[in-house]
Amino acid sequence: MTEPLISLEQLLQKFSDNRSWDKQYRLIIQLGKKLPVLDESEKTEANQVKGCESIAWCVVEQHAAVFHFKMDSDTRVVKGLMMILLIIFQDKTGQQIKDVDIDSLFEKLGLLSHLSPSRANGLLAIVERIKAAESNHGNH
Repeated sequence: MTEPLISLEQLLQKFSDNRSWDKQYRLIIQLGKKLPVLDESEKTEANQVKGCESIAWCVVEQHAAVFHFKMDSDTRVVKGLMMILLIIFQDKTGQQIKDVDIDSLFEKLGLLSHLSPSRANGLLAIVERIKAAESNHGNH
């Protein structure tokens, strides 16, 4: 059984308590260690996220009206960023996903200003996949 995710408020608090990029970077690595392991059978090309410099996978499942995401990457930092996305988007309805102001959240976390352009693009590519899942599945 995977441990419950911390709340978005707790995440924002942790980042605001650790203002320096060094501390935030360590926080991202720690979060990555909590990312649930993705089964090897789900590491397929169809689940691979294009636009990431590192190899990254995102599996989208829908149970009733709620979306569940499983993710993995070959790098620790990307795993940490994925964990942040899970905290933001996991087990939300399509409407809740649509309502997330991800740019504002990333700004509050101070993420994009410290990530390399390719890593930021990869992070945004995963967000695109999550938002696309809502619109692709939301019509059923």
